[in-house]
Amino acid sequence: MLIIVLLLPLISVFFLQQGFKIRAAAQPSNKYIENLSYKIPVFNFVSHRGDTISKQRMTGKVLVLDFISYNCGNVNDGKGRSLFELQEDYYGKTKLFRIISVSISPQDSTRQMRLLSERYAAREIWHFLNGSQAEVDSVFKACQQVLTNYSSNETNLSCPEYVYLVDANGFIRGFYNPVIDEEFNALYQDVLYLLNDLE
Repeated sequence: MLIIVLLLPLISVFFLQQGFKIRAAAQPSNKYIENLSYKIPVFNFVSHRGDTISKQRMTGKVLVLDFISYNCGNVNDGKGRSLFELQEDYYGKTKLFRIISVSISPQDSTRQMRLLSERYAAREIWHFLNGSQAEVDSVFKACQQVLTNYSSNETNLSCPEYVYLVDANGFIRGFYNPVIDEEFNALYQDVLYLLNDLE
């Protein structure tokens, strides 16, 4: 028992040092967009918790931006599992990371957003949002422009598959289909890379 008590602090220090080395060595993936041409427009959305989530409030944070609809069960579930994993890995480790899932359907209510948040066990860093259709469309179109310019597109605009990485200054830095393992790994790597620049 005494050996365990003596070794535990040493083991903890070793793992902390390894974590710092991994973060310091973080490099962007091949999905990372260096070009600063794509910026998220101004938005003010209502969270499933009833508070307002705005671009101004999210400035200074690394965001994973997701577009959802309450009626897109299978697409939501696939992305939801991946985003849940991302949430769990970063929850409590940084205050500079958020996931925002924006409803693209004008029929989705705050109550439905709350149900989705419960379904995916969203913690404080994950916001399910809805808002005016004009603002939702503006943000969605900015993201779609990135896909178009990088010769990609959504196969189903009513149930989008991609998520977008947004840096602390509001620039879109990548798009990923988190259901595909390689793309989820790239997203994870790029989040780490951006956070490393902030902390």
